[in-house]
Amino acid sequence: MIRSARLLALAALMALAASGCFFLPSTARQQAADPGSLRWWCTASNLPDLDASDCRRESGQLDVALGAAYRYPHAADAKAAGATAHAYAAGIGARFVFAAPHAFSFGDPDTLLYTGTAGTAQLAGLEWNVPGTAAPAGFAGSHDRWTQGTAGVWTLRVWIVRPFERQDDVFATSHPCLASTGPVFSLTAACSTSTHPQPLQILVTNDDGYDAPGIDAVVEGLRGLPGVQVSVIAPLENQSGAGGQTTDGPLSASSRHTLSGYPVTAVDGYPADSVIYAIRDLHLNPDLVVSGLNAGQNLGPVVNVSGTVGAARRGTRYFIPALASSQGFGAGGAPEDYPTGVQAVLAWVRDFRLGRAGPPFQTVANLNVPTCAAGSSPRGTVLVPPAAALDGRHYGPSDCTSTQTKPADDVDGFDWGYITLSDVGAG
Repeated sequence: MIRSARLLALAALMALAASGCFFLPSTARQQAADPGSLRWWCTASNLPDLDASDCRRESGQLDVALGAAYRYPHAADAKAAGATAHAYAAGIGARFVFAAPHAFSFGDPDTLLYTGTAGTAQLAGLEWNVPGTAAPAGFAGSHDRWTQGTAGVWTLRVWIVRPFERQDDVFATSHPCLASTGPVFSLTAACSTSTHPQPLQILVTNDDGYDAPGIDAVVEGLRGLPGVQVSVIAPLENQSGAGGQTTDGPLSASSRHTLSGYPVTAVDGYPADSVIYAIRDLHLNPDLVVSGLNAGQNLGPVVNVSGTVGAARRGTRYFIPALASSQGFGAGGAPEDYPTGVQAVLAWVRDFRLGRAGPPFQTVANLNVPTCAAGSSPRGTVLVPPAAALDGRHYGPSDCTSTQTKPADDVDGFDWGYITLSDVGAG
């Protein structure tokens, strides 16, 4: 029964990937910037790089494989689907076996690897086990490394899940951050830096314009993170309320600087145009889009007219994970508390890098941070759905001294002094 269900899911995944509507990094990312460039999954430190044709085919196969695995982000999900758990082992993690060894299909890994056997353990890798007298043809190209075990079964592991990617060798047999003492969740540990030799490429944009204080604060905060490279492509003028609008035809841009002096490409167009220009004209290929910090909250039904959200949603058209971030207005005209907003953005980016935010958990993450009155601070972060309507509720500022709990949506949460995080979808 499980095997049949998985094959049906595989067919759906392949159809989505072929239609270009599947939220995965590989194929579209490979083609989004310079078509002749190779992404990390097509290279290996000890092997020749794949040619462009094999890279395209392998990328599509990895899309489908990762999509199949993302259905089970935690060990509890695999267990609920009938997988059999095996004890944690150094370099491999805890193996959750869905099916006996069978013929190779890139979209049907028979085993998933987790950071432990507890229900909250994170997905770490994928594994195939295939019987035969010779190694299977496997993935496109010559990088996949099959090892022969007992009873003539060949095993292949793939490391494409944050934070256990192996940019040095996606088909390595093991991962050093799955240590004998347990998984290592540290972005600066040697096991992490050795397997992530390339910096995380972050594209920063907004809708308030390139010279707004919110985007300046975010850029300066992101620049302080280890292993990060920041590119800023933002509107030339304030485009608040532009939603996801785009400009027909060519776009023009000029070189400018943020308030703190960081280089910016300022695009004469809408917020979504800035993302288009970054990918189409500058041939950037970011790992993440961060839009904001916006001056003022973007909640509930307002997200559909928000240029901040519109720019983030445009990133997903290129299969790039995206965060829209907004700093709420203060009471009585008090200035926006951007330092608090920056810390919330950095916390989300850290969770993203550790595999705890972004796909498969959110399509477009929408973060709203209160500006609290003097002497108070946000009450924490809540994961809530976006409100369908205001229903007579006021639209901030936040009451950070509220004692109300269990908000139903982002408007409740924000009004009651919480930092709200919602998935607002691709629009």
